[in-house]
Amino acid sequence: MSYTLATAAAATGLNKTTILRAIKSGKISATKDPHGQWLVEPVELHRVYPPDAARNTCSDAPQQDALAAVELQVKVLLAEHRVGDLKAALEDMRCQRDAWQAQAERLAITDQRQEPKPTWWQRVVRGTPVLSPLRQARFAS
Repeated sequence: MSYTLATAAAATGLNKTTILRAIKSGKISATKDPHGQWLVEPVELHRVYPPDAARNTCSDAPQQDALAAVELQVKVLLAEHRVGDLKAALEDMRCQRDAWQAQAERLAITDQRQEPKPTWWQRVVRGTPVLSPLRQARFAS
């Protein structure tokens, strides 16, 4: 059974003009019927242009749909398992964070540094004595 240009184009997924150009350039051998239509043998056509994958998989579509559905179910189960693992890890991290925060609050130390010693200019301006406590003791006696 020979292909017409339209069926040949549909079988390969190409345009009719592409098939006609291939016939006229000699890539594909074809004959004209009594009505003037081009007829191409399927073997000759598929020697140059491979069959369209979408047309050939139609007979396997129910099997592929079932296989795809099973594959999606497996992916969903794996994703749900991964989400559960991530939620458990998050809960563990929150517990650790709370423990570290409690320890930090227990060990919180207030700033126990002494105030910096005023500079000589600050002592003059504030009216504090310029002499150190040791010198004050010497001059007081």
